[in-house]
Amino acid sequence: MTPGNSLPFFLLLLFSCTNNKTNPVSPKDSAQPAIIKTITDTTHSTAIDSNYLAMVEAIKENPYAAEYDTALKGGFSISFQYNKEDQYLLYQKGQKIIDTIGNCSLGLLYKNLGYVGADFDNSFVFVQSYGSGNPDYIQLYDKETATNLIANGSAWIDVDTARQVLLYSKADVPTPSDSMSLFDTKKNTNRQYAFPKEIFDEPEKLNRIHLTNVTDKTFSIEYEFKDRQITKTKKYIR
Repeated sequence: MTPGNSLPFFLLLLFSCTNNKTNPVSPKDSAQPAIIKTITDTTHSTAIDSNYLAMVEAIKENPYAAEYDTALKGGFSISFQYNKEDQYLLYQKGQKIIDTIGNCSLGLLYKNLGYVGADFDNSFVFVQSYGSGNPDYIQLYDKETATNLIANGSAWIDVDTARQVLLYSKADVPTPSDSMSLFDTKKNTNRQYAFPKEIFDEPEKLNRIHLTNVTDKTFSIEYEFKDRQITKTKKYIR
């Protein structure tokens, strides 16, 4: 239940990715979805340069065709699109476009652009990953309105899709004064809980916490410390 690749506050050199209205298993570092788009008679076009055409061909030839044409519960979907400068994700219900939930410079890794980390009945977790042990940044979008239900800058800890709960942190690099949040998407409740104190002596704090059991009254986490050599379990009352 932990993302396959982690995310950060980061510098993407000269490029940037946004989730604008503008291990879930993330796309592989090299994975760019196969997009079939027809470009007609570019020979005499001054608007399309050779670098753009090369990137389009790379996208079309990549074998990971299913990464972004994502069907969600309730008839919602996410599809990948691109133009000369940007690649972006359209969020829609049926044929109706609701919003653009991701935007990124053409050619950057698609896990930077964002992907679905968990699909709940009335909402879904949208994740942006940047690797290298960095936290995975998330939004919890209401399906009907594409409104983010949690604080901007929140970071992934884990999910239980059967119970439809999201465990996350409002702080991407938490300190002892911060807390974990458990969002129950079925009951629409969001409650805070203390982090295990042992995680604060090492990096990648959020990547070392995993949900192990969720009931109506409790939830349990497993966490690693001492260079991941020690594992403990802790139970919380909901």
